[in-house]
Amino acid sequence: MIAANVFDMSIIAALNKAPHSMVSGKLYGIDMSARFVIPDLRANVEQHYRDLLDTDVVSYGQRANVPFMFQHFGLEISFARPAELHLHQPDLVMDAGLRQLIDNIGPVILKNVFIEQATRAPSHRNRFPHLNFHIDRSSEQETVYSLYSRDPFDDEQKFPRKSSTLFVPNLVAYLQAVRQKIINPAVEKGMRTATVLFEDEDVNALMGKIIVEHRWDEPQGVGEVSTIDNRTVLHSSYYRDPMEKGYKIGVRYLA
Repeated sequence: MIAANVFDMSIIAALNKAPHSMVSGKLYGIDMSARFVIPDLRANVEQHYRDLLDTDVVSYGQRANVPFMFQHFGLEISFARPAELHLHQPDLVMDAGLRQLIDNIGPVILKNVFIEQATRAPSHRNRFPHLNFHIDRSSEQETVYSLYSRDPFDDEQKFPRKSSTLFVPNLVAYLQAVRQKIINPAVEKGMRTATVLFEDEDVNALMGKIIVEHRWDEPQGVGEVSTIDNRTVLHSSYYRDPMEKGYKIGVRYLA
């Protein structure tokens, strides 16, 4: 059990004691539950890419100039009732506690939430290409964090979406590109900003192992948010039904 009034690292501390479990507590005074989406990510990556790795994944990342820092990957927080959350300031500066969670665990997915009225409007909408893993922002920009949202009050977004958003750590994208012979690791170091990956694999089998999936499929009228740091995580759309891309999701960029 955790007790917190704002986003803070007590959520991670509680889960680190039992990474495969779910913890409960309060955020903003509302009952919630939290879990790691991919516990033991490092072990999963080393197992999945064992044919490519001649050392541990951290050392490989250092050599490839693609640092790997996640032991566990992805945090999902679900609220027991609709929660109106203050996630960023009007000047697009992210809540400091939420930023700390993202820095430590990668994608943060929030369910049964909506953005507070004061900052709900300023955003645009986008639909990402299928399995084209990319970044929205470069490390040279101030607003390196992306926040994606499904507005439960919107006539279109109030319905469950038919396409997912996928998230992978930079090194997973690099290793997959090596496997697909897109990258020659003896020649190319560092992360690419966009690469089509996993086209010839069973992507569903990789969800929860090396890929975090945000399905956006909570019931009608339930809001959802996910956030990432573009310096450490790439994302793409996944069209679960190839004939249905789904509506454009809300996007805003935060510092």
